[in-house]
Amino acid sequence: MQIDNVKELLIQATMKLLNESENPAKITARQIAREADANLAMINYYFSSKDALVNTAVSKLMADRADELKEIINSALPPKQRLKEFLVTMSDITSDYSEITKPTIPYLLLEGEIELPYYIFPMIKECCQDKRSEAECRIIAYQLISFTQLIFYRSDDFLKYTGIDIIDKKQRDTMFQAMLDIFMSD
Repeated sequence: MQIDNVKELLIQATMKLLNESENPAKITARQIAREADANLAMINYYFSSKDALVNTAVSKLMADRADELKEIINSALPPKQRLKEFLVTMSDITSDYSEITKPTIPYLLLEGEIELPYYIFPMIKECCQDKRSEAECRIIAYQLISFTQLIFYRSDDFLKYTGIDIIDKKQRDTMFQAMLDIFMSD
């Protein structure tokens, strides 16, 4: 095994284990290292943690679906409609891949780089025009994304609390419209 390939072998092994596992949250660093035929320490060397590696593998698995989000961002829809379509599509992808996305949410919320809010920030800024500062628009972007991640992670508790089943697409889409009405009100 060449050292140049170790990082990619770890990613590929993790993707394979994610696809095969009945419970992706239970995949261990030792299982990944064994599948990749790599030293266990290489996970921390290349990724800083097993969670960071799993997050990278999940991102690669979902890359094709992520193109749908890019199409929405670049569409000619009005800003609020684009924002809603982005959030709905993002949640559809998360729901479709829930077995592998759910275990990554704590890492995304607590340790991962803040990335997704950057995608919706320009749409929020367009929606708000001059009514909100740049900082307020960034906060709204972060609130929308982190809240969405959190309710997917705690979907059962969210259902008990709100009566909204975010696994149900119709209820989820209605919730996003309500969220946008709250955040994007005049």
